[in-house]
Amino acid sequence: MRTRILRHLALTAALVAVAGCGKKADTTTPLAFVPADTPYLFANIEPAPDSAIAHWREQMQGAWPLFTDMMDQMLAEVGKTDADSAVPKVLKAVLDEMRGRSTPEQWREIGFDPKAHAAFYGVDLLPVMRLELADPDAFRAMIARIEQKSGAALGTTRIGEQDVRTFGNDEARGLVAIEGKHLVVAFAAGGADEALERKLLGIDRPAQVLDASALADFNKARGYLPYGSGWVDTRRLVAMIAAKAAAGDPAKAPDATCRDEIDALAAKAPRLAIGYRDLDDKRMTMHARIELDPALAKSLSALAAPLPGSTPDDALLDFALAAPVLKARDFLVAQADAVTKAPFRCAELASINQGMAEAKAKLAQTIPPPFGDLSGARVTLSRFAWPAGEASMPDVAGTFLLGSSNPALLASLAQMTSPALAGIAIAPDGKPVAIPSAALPPQLAGKLDLDVAMTTSAIGVSFGKDEAQRLAAAIAAPTAADGTLFTMRLRGEMYAKFADAMDRFSASLPPESRKQLDTQRKLYALYAQWFDHIDARMALVPEGVDFSESVTFGAH
Repeated sequence: MRTRILRHLALTAALVAVAGCGKKADTTTPLAFVPADTPYLFANIEPAPDSAIAHWREQMQGAWPLFTDMMDQMLAEVGKTDADSAVPKVLKAVLDEMRGRSTPEQWREIGFDPKAHAAFYGVDLLPVMRLELADPDAFRAMIARIEQKSGAALGTTRIGEQDVRTFGNDEARGLVAIEGKHLVVAFAAGGADEALERKLLGIDRPAQVLDASALADFNKARGYLPYGSGWVDTRRLVAMIAAKAAAGDPAKAPDATCRDEIDALAAKAPRLAIGYRDLDDKRMTMHARIELDPALAKSLSALAAPLPGSTPDDALLDFALAAPVLKARDFLVAQADAVTKAPFRCAELASINQGMAEAKAKLAQTIPPPFGDLSGARVTLSRFAWPAGEASMPDVAGTFLLGSSNPALLASLAQMTSPALAGIAIAPDGKPVAIPSAALPPQLAGKLDLDVAMTTSAIGVSFGKDEAQRLAAAIAAPTAADGTLFTMRLRGEMYAKFADAMDRFSASLPPESRKQLDTQRKLYALYAQWFDHIDARMALVPEGVDFSESVTFGAH
């Protein structure tokens, strides 16, 4: 999921958080090797706060043995199906080097430094990772141990005066070098000449290096902290891809018309930006933005629909999604109309013309109510517990809201399907009305309390004991017209609920599966201690589309 992607990026970046730069440009840091025309960059210009590093250390001391245990189990499975391959042996040797290393001091023993400068960037389209090492000799010694234990050695070559280790095949080759205190890992297509490999490794510096202040200015403009941030330049990336295709086969070189139209398409979403907005021992917030052409961003803003209800502070889980069905249809029709009136002339884009024409024909069809009336939905879980006894049902409570321009129609349709519902009066006053047990399936009758409430803009149902009051508060909550398309809150204690559920069902599994599940259960128990709550949001803003995830840590 998108929220997991953001979290993993945040944690990865944090582990390589970097030391600060002085006022003068430092020509020895990884950023000093980044070409000015790099199509993508993620780097750090200051160290993560000591409080954050201390907090990660505390977390990893409890979790690292479980992570390595999971990797052991995974490698054991891989070894059963791929016993003759060197890959499982190499991975196991790597894991053995990492095992037990849960503190910064222990990572320094194999050369790594949690306060190292680091940068991930592109030389043309090819990726390069450059990382400062605390002890290059300790890192070399670790590589030697891995090779000896696994029986698989990296290839060796010499590029200029630099010793380089290699891996891969004729189609793609990885390069690994230690230059001074820098570890450099780069990837090149098979058959790449030495001049390109020298550029990838930084033996030959770029003709124009990224300005030292460019990343700092980028951070300041977006409210990002200097602990990890960067971008993907869509226009530059697309132009480089086109140039590479033309270099390989001049017949594929796009003409002026195609270049202009392809660039115009890329300019609709010219950049993806990403960075930290909070990072300490209390909170970690990662933000990303797809920057859009102002006209496109303005037309997209029509999709903003107020979400029903609001997020209760004590909710175990709250999930809301905007669903402006008619507005979304109108937006897509407008895009199809624009292409129909001014079709692409570039032959490479002819499929877009055809696809838009077909989409317009389908979208022109009427969307009947109640689907066309929908504006959004929200599910809130306020209670989840397993009573004693293997056969017992979980005690679940919460609310479900549907935003609609005609909620009365939804109510009447529901009443038409059930004689038991037909006998209750549902007024648009927001007051909960009990749903009779006769309206429920036999297996739930008498075991689940349900209430329904309605306003002029939403209809909602509560489920579980003593939830009617929550339903009344939820459906009466003022909607926020702030462009939110999606929002989610998960309290850390939900992970404890997941762990309990795993424990309840693990007895019925075979021993090997039970072992894997038990490791996961222990991790979830740790997560319940680590996180107070996790919030994620996707929203339309004047600059484009925003994604954010904020993790608030529990007391420690």
